[in-house]
Amino acid sequence: MIRLVAYQNLYGPITPERLDLVIARLGQDVVSPWMGRGRKTKLRDHLIVWSRNAKPQRSGRDLLAAVKGIQAKYDEQDQTQSRRARRRRRGSQQS
Repeated sequence: MIRLVAYQNLYGPITPERLDLVIARLGQDVVSPWMGRGRKTKLRDHLIVWSRNAKPQRSGRDLLAAVKGIQAKYDEQDQTQSRRARRRRRGSQQS
């Protein structure tokens, strides 16, 4: 929300014509801290494509595979965090 207010202060009120650009810029700002060093996202990567013909239709299996891949990353991250927490607990108990 702070970024949206800052955008309005710099460029004026957000209108429906520019809303997709604002959301794309916000998405770019949200993703940028998670990108590796030296990597940047492009605004067009976050823009909504309004034409159905602009992107090939994905099958249900493709979408399921994408969701499973995302979930696997979350599970991996959760396991890493739980391992670190166990190590910290063991280290504090031994001290």
